[in-house]
Amino acid sequence: MLQNFKSYLSKGLNKEQIIANILSMPEHEWIKADQYRQAHMTDFLERIPSKVLNKVFFDEMTIMVPAQGKYACSVSSHHQHVLLIFPEVFNMLGRFHDGWAKAILAHEIGHVFLGHHKNCDDIMESQVDADAFACDMGYLEELESFLHDQPESVEKRVRLSFITTYYFGNN
Repeated sequence: MLQNFKSYLSKGLNKEQIIANILSMPEHEWIKADQYRQAHMTDFLERIPSKVLNKVFFDEMTIMVPAQGKYACSVSSHHQHVLLIFPEVFNMLGRFHDGWAKAILAHEIGHVFLGHHKNCDDIMESQVDADAFACDMGYLEELESFLHDQPESVEKRVRLSFITTYYFGNN
């Protein structure tokens, strides 16, 4: 029955309708509560290909909810995925300029789209794969800026090295 519901939601919808359905989910009321947040999230969702939106939000039943923590993360159960939007990203989405928020969200959506919840043998590889997804969505500069602002670590250096390689490989 759940599969029938998922296919009904995504069947034959154009991108505008898909985005409207995502934003109309009761779990996403927090997005519509602020004009800047709604504008930033609409812009963000419009940059994501329809097939990705269908897979992440309908096939994988992903919702986005505000929570407490640092920036954002994706968590999964057997039937649903949740993107936890922590105060830094939540607040950025409510400003005129959203800063790194969309790059962070693209990275987290990348984890869901790429199925990292099913196979996460190498955490660093999954981080770099999610970064590649965010870069493919057009958030390379924002992601690089975000990483530069993070505390020094091996993970930060590996991810920045990947972004540099990605940039030169595509330009």
